[in-house]
Amino acid sequence: NTINFTVNAGATLQMAALLTTITGDGSFTLSSGATLGVTAALGITTGGTGNIQVTGTRTYSSGANYIYNGTTGQVVGNGLTQNTPGNLTINNPGNTVQLNNTTSISGSLTITNGTFNANGQTFTAGGLASVNGVGSTYQASTNTQALNGGLTIAGGTFTGSTGTVSVTNLTLSSGTLSAPSGTFNISGDWTRSGGTFTPGVNTVTFTGAGTQNLNSGGSSFNNVSHTGAGGFA
Repeated sequence: NTINFTVNAGATLQMAALLTTITGDGSFTLSSGATLGVTAALGITTGGTGNIQVTGTRTYSSGANYIYNGTTGQVVGNGLTQNTPGNLTINNPGNTVQLNNTTSISGSLTITNGTFNANGQTFTAGGLASVNGVGSTYQASTNTQALNGGLTIAGGTFTGSTGTVSVTNLTLSSGTLSAPSGTFNISGDWTRSGGTFTPGVNTVTFTGAGTQNLNSGGSSFNNVSHTGAGGFA
């Protein structure tokens, strides 16, 4: 008999191990508001690899949430970008989870353990991006990282690359922020209460239309530019 799998909104389906798969000739649907814990090295795909391997239709709905919590390095897989995800969580201690396509999420990016590697891809988050805890790293890429809900670093590491990094509000309370060598735009507030900011040779450009708060916490900038319509407070 054909079995069609549906994970409903509010429910979580956690894959048990690296090689755990859902198979069969039925369909698989991850509903908006549902969560999938992904453990496969190849993530989730629309082909014959990854945790979900049904031969029927695979639907990863807009607004679905994903936790990459494998025990080895992972690529997210093209299933993640079939539609626009909601929240994305990286919790893969000691390993790297990397993008393999341009990725836009409507919700938050939370890195609790392990490395999130943008891997040369453009990444956009509508919600807060947070790098929380020792062992958590955001490795930016040669393409744009648009963190439209802000960036919070609390114990982890954000490492810029040659691509543009655009952030609304930036908060550094502990951990390390290394500026990109490419464009670094801040449209909201900059708040440092702890941690280490490494400016490199770059310019931090404040682009806000309204008043922006700049609290450097005693750290130095290589260069600061203000191009927005508002002022500093």
